[in-house]
Amino acid sequence: DEIPAGAEVSIFSKNEKKARKLISKLNLKKVEGIQRVTFKRKGNSIFAIDKPDVYRSAAGTYVVFGEAKAENLAQRYQQAAAAQAKLHEQSAAPASTTDETDLPLASKDADSITADLQSASLKDKPAPVKKDEGPVDETGLDANDIDIVVEQTNVSRAQAVKALRENDGDMVNAIMSLS
Repeated sequence: DEIPAGAEVSIFSKNEKKARKLISKLNLKKVEGIQRVTFKRKGNSIFAIDKPDVYRSAAGTYVVFGEAKAENLAQRYQQAAAAQAKLHEQSAAPASTTDETDLPLASKDADSITADLQSASLKDKPAPVKKDEGPVDETGLDANDIDIVVEQTNVSRAQAVKALRENDGDMVNAIMSLS
């Protein structure tokens, strides 16, 4: 018998046939619709199984059959970045400006992404205004309460005292008003 061109035929090894036969006796349910299964290990190494046969037990464990191939994430990102850059060069029109959103995500390393996120979060918050108010009248307030409010909210001692006075010495409300 000849196999028509383009047909998908799976040939199982002797050991895989035995394993499938034993698994079939365990009353596992076949999970349909799974196109790819990946297993991630330390060091950005990935084992990927394309078009796997996946079975699920009643307890929620899975059995996966298929050919596992080792992949390297760093290499994959580089290939994606190169493909994106090539695509970008081909479709590049004589535009007058380019903006950061045109760049592929894979072209940035983790440190630059972290720096971008931190700078974006700092732009949203106003810079804290530090006033040198001199000595503050702390009479009627517990020094430990003031220290806790300062520690929790990262404000000056004078601001903590003011918040405690506005909230009648209630630390929780003072912290909430400063947050």
